[in-house]
Amino acid sequence: MNVALFLARRISSNSTSGYSGKLIKLAIATTSLCIATMVLSSTVIKGFKKEISHKIFGFWGHVHLTDLHVTRNFELRPIKYDKTMVDSLMAIGSLEYLSEAGTNETTIGGVSSVSPYINYPGVMQRKDQIDAIVLKGLDSGYDINRFSEYIKEGAFPNLSDTIASREILISEQTSKRLFLNIGDKVVLNFIVDKDPIKRRFKVSGIYRTGLEEYDVKFAFVDLRALQAILGWESDMIAGYEVFLDDFHDAKVVADYVYQEVLPPNMYAATIQEKQRSIFEWLELQDINERVIFLMMALVALINMATALLILILERSRMIGVLKSLGQDSWSLRRVFIYSAIIIVLSSLLIGNFIGLGIAFLQKFIGFLKLDETNYYLSEVPIHFDIFSLLMINLFVVVVTAVMMVLPTYLVTRIKPIDMLRFE
Repeated sequence: MNVALFLARRISSNSTSGYSGKLIKLAIATTSLCIATMVLSSTVIKGFKKEISHKIFGFWGHVHLTDLHVTRNFELRPIKYDKTMVDSLMAIGSLEYLSEAGTNETTIGGVSSVSPYINYPGVMQRKDQIDAIVLKGLDSGYDINRFSEYIKEGAFPNLSDTIASREILISEQTSKRLFLNIGDKVVLNFIVDKDPIKRRFKVSGIYRTGLEEYDVKFAFVDLRALQAILGWESDMIAGYEVFLDDFHDAKVVADYVYQEVLPPNMYAATIQEKQRSIFEWLELQDINERVIFLMMALVALINMATALLILILERSRMIGVLKSLGQDSWSLRRVFIYSAIIIVLSSLLIGNFIGLGIAFLQKFIGFLKLDETNYYLSEVPIHFDIFSLLMINLFVVVVTAVMMVLPTYLVTRIKPIDMLRFE
């Protein structure tokens, strides 16, 4: 029979009144709130990073393949569409590579799709209203399903006709600025080789990604329409967007493609490299998560240590009696360590219930809203990472148990004769 565990259970169950009972209840409540905060912060921050990354990759792909000189300036340089190279890219599956730690690793997946594109600036005009815009031209090989979740009205331009489509997909912000609706016609002005060119398009749809800096600038059209405006041949494009099975493989795949697949005049860059500021901002969220985690852990430990010290002092007579009966100090210390673990486990159950409960409600109801202009999202995102949640709970149990050894050292300072003489 484990005497220490038995006594700890009796102490925890009997300490429901008096000063120590109130303190234990307060410690459980405070620790539960700390754990709930850890759980919520983990699910929210991971959800935030996942949703923002998903939007950016859906807009740009994971890797861009362009002319080598495009990385040095903003000049639009056409390259010839190479069907053989595209087939080689599509054949890329899991790759073996040497990690920074010097171990052999394998990518999670490979290339899922490759789509040619052209980006070209222009000025959109409707009556007396004008607005600067960047047209993104795509062809029939583009997987429209990647963008369909962001289309609020209408549809994506029809890219599969035998002739170039004159439809345009504009953002919600652009439609409001120029008072455009589905089916309206709009004139776009371009400068090509110093010559002004005008083309008329019909609005086929309105989208909103929530990425304000993209929504205010970009509209989608048929790639062939831009080829005609620029005077390019039908096989001339600005570059390729490569979509991967998993975004974590972007750097490895980009390096492999650059070294093994691309001709000398082309370059491969990940979207993390091209949109560095946004991804650095997302990485900062990990620091926020660590700060919140450490602060909550510190508060929980202080509360637990205080509760345990008060519990030891209130049970000093019991300690004196047990010592006089031959119980050694370490066995008595174990009693209070077990008591602390019981309190922590109770806090874990309550904290996880509160944290996960709020997270599930937010996941399926979305009652916590955000300003999409500042946060790129209309509501607080939630992502459940089972491994992270398990690590939070394991960390709380282990660290609390280890830290509770120090307050129990007070047990060794209690002398039986002093306690019995006082009584």
